[in-house]
Amino acid sequence: MHSTRIGLLQKAADQAVPRRGMLRGHPVLPALVGLVYALTAGGDAVAQTRKSSADAPRAEKTRGLPMPPPPSSTESSEEPAPSAPQRAPFAGPLGARPLPPPAGLAGLDIPDPLAASQDASLEESVQQLLSEAVVSTASKRKQRISDVPMTISWIPAEELEGTGQFTLCDAIQYFPGLECRRGSMRKAAVSSRGLGSNYLSNRLLLLRDGRPLTDPWTGQFYADETTPLSNLKQVEVIRGPGSALYGSNAFSGVINIIERQPADLLREGRDWGMDTRLLVGQDRTWRTQATVAGRGGPVEALVSYYGFGSDGPQLFNDPKVSRVDTNEDSLVHQVSGKVRVASVSLDADYTNATIGRPGGQQISTVGNCGRCHYTPDDEERVENLNASAQVDQQINDHLRVFAQGYAFYKRRVVDQKNMITGEMQPALGKRRRLGAEARALFSLGDLTVTFGGDFKNDLVNNQNVLPGLTQDDTRQDILGGFVDAEFRPFSQLVLSAGARYDRYMIPETVWRMRTDQISPRASIVFHALPTLTLRTNYGRAFRAPTLAELAINQQMYASTLLGSPDLRAETLDTVEASVDFWPADRTVRLTATGFVNYAKNFINQEHLFGSTSQFRNIGDARVTGFELEAAAQVAAINSSFDVAYQFLDASALAFQDRPEQPLDYAPRHRVYARGRTNFGKVGFAEIYALYVGDRYDPGFQVNPASGELQRVQLPGYMTATARVGANVTKGLTVSLVGTNLFNASYEESHGFPAPPLSVFSEIKFQY
Repeated sequence: MHSTRIGLLQKAADQAVPRRGMLRGHPVLPALVGLVYALTAGGDAVAQTRKSSADAPRAEKTRGLPMPPPPSSTESSEEPAPSAPQRAPFAGPLGARPLPPPAGLAGLDIPDPLAASQDASLEESVQQLLSEAVVSTASKRKQRISDVPMTISWIPAEELEGTGQFTLCDAIQYFPGLECRRGSMRKAAVSSRGLGSNYLSNRLLLLRDGRPLTDPWTGQFYADETTPLSNLKQVEVIRGPGSALYGSNAFSGVINIIERQPADLLREGRDWGMDTRLLVGQDRTWRTQATVAGRGGPVEALVSYYGFGSDGPQLFNDPKVSRVDTNEDSLVHQVSGKVRVASVSLDADYTNATIGRPGGQQISTVGNCGRCHYTPDDEERVENLNASAQVDQQINDHLRVFAQGYAFYKRRVVDQKNMITGEMQPALGKRRRLGAEARALFSLGDLTVTFGGDFKNDLVNNQNVLPGLTQDDTRQDILGGFVDAEFRPFSQLVLSAGARYDRYMIPETVWRMRTDQISPRASIVFHALPTLTLRTNYGRAFRAPTLAELAINQQMYASTLLGSPDLRAETLDTVEASVDFWPADRTVRLTATGFVNYAKNFINQEHLFGSTSQFRNIGDARVTGFELEAAAQVAAINSSFDVAYQFLDASALAFQDRPEQPLDYAPRHRVYARGRTNFGKVGFAEIYALYVGDRYDPGFQVNPASGELQRVQLPGYMTATARVGANVTKGLTVSLVGTNLFNASYEESHGFPAPPLSVFSEIKFQY
């Protein structure tokens, strides 16, 4: 159920201790003890963590990890540990730590496995970490992953890097339950468990450090080069409804990108630290990142630069007409900074990107291909500005409060060539979001309650709106309030429930069917044995129509797409149950999850006539399925393996004169596999593989035999990526990455081929 990665944890341990047998009496053991001591500085807070979860069943055998030693006066004076139980703070690991945990252990508030006593095996210690990993996305408070009732994936940043991909879209599909497909004009759509997203809406919510990154116009998040994977610490993914906490868009899941804070780069005894990386490869591809952090008195700060440039793969070469594809290019620059003073944090980032806009190569209904011909001259220029301020303050032993305000600005200019006059015509779109949130955490014994509210003000200036509307009409205010509670009546049982209310304030001319929404949830977690956990969960989610679905009037070459003000909000009811089992002395993890999703008022594009489509409610949908996951450590060969299988039965139910039919982009079968091995302390190798079965595309094409329109069905495919690397010296690593190793030829969406085999090399230095 929880796809935390055993392999990466094994890597973190093996890099310092190649084999278990070498741990005892190893000459670096004193250094490792010092490292762990640095990791657990602020011991009062850690002790609180251990105390609050002491009544939970232990994940390890009786020979568990020792408690960290009490901090010295110099260490504890940096930042007082909060007095509230640490099972429920809002932020990540304490900033008082002079050294961050290894990449594979990010987010953990328990001792490092290398601190294990001589009577405890390294394998047991790593398994304890997996069961006591701490996540915050599932309940807006910190929880042990073993107590989270939802299906949640915990992905350390280094594992995303291991996929060798440059965008969130490309990387996320290598993890269970998620998929992403690319289409023409740099479109990308991420979805979960068969509840697919089209290119002008999204049923999955993207957060960065808990703040929404979805576009106010489309509800989409741009999982392409304009959202760099830079300065990452970890990614948390909820597979299942999240509206009880996050409102609309958290329909089929939530992705929370958690970034590194200044303290994560500061090593013991140093007041500054740095991280630099440089990647180069084919298609004149380069990527660089430089991050520097420092501390002066009570102030901690971080500044980072990210750059990416590439000519891109030549996806639409056509020797028949002597065409060479030159429109896959990207040039992205991002600068960001963070400042923390006591309980106050500030951060901001600015992104400037210029990207080519390749069209497709097949005519089908609008929205699925857009410009369905090769576009050698189209170009997009994007500017994004994000800024936020947060306060996280402990009030007393039982109460902690958090508040934040944030702003998001986006300016997007698309230069498109008029296919009749040959002129380049710019189209300007601007978005602005102002938001705020306040919440409180109340803890009393075995009861923990989080409650709060948030507000978003969105304004969109877009030229492509329905007749009778102006650019000033495309705006909305969203007000929400939520409560979420957890109660442990006895040590093995965790009960939790929550609900959220959302009110939408949109001009009636834009949305005539607007309604308020209530999203409840309830769950049970039962630790039947130290090696066996049972979970069941019910959740209700909703997705309000996006401003684009309500108001768009987009006319492009060979296609027209219309919005509708009469759309009703989508709703989703989900029931899931799972079992988590750790046999073989906890070196193997087996998880099985079954779920049923029932969605009402599904919104999709419906073909009207010719090449014209309109967003409409097309009835209800049902998705049933199960996920099987297995992970194993083989300490004798310093290796770990993961495999996952997903089965889906996803149907759009009969509606009006349309019979029941399969949902778009919901393959019945998906298989994920990953393996990793370490070569002592010298190097490592890892491989990721993915199989996706047949699935339907939203597009239509003419049957040459009958002359009738028919749905497009895309064949299945298999792809893989691999990375090999060497640890040259302390802090210096070099690696070689290959993507699409089998050079498979396939389409993620109709008319848009996937990139071929690509090879890149990277050097990384940390100080």
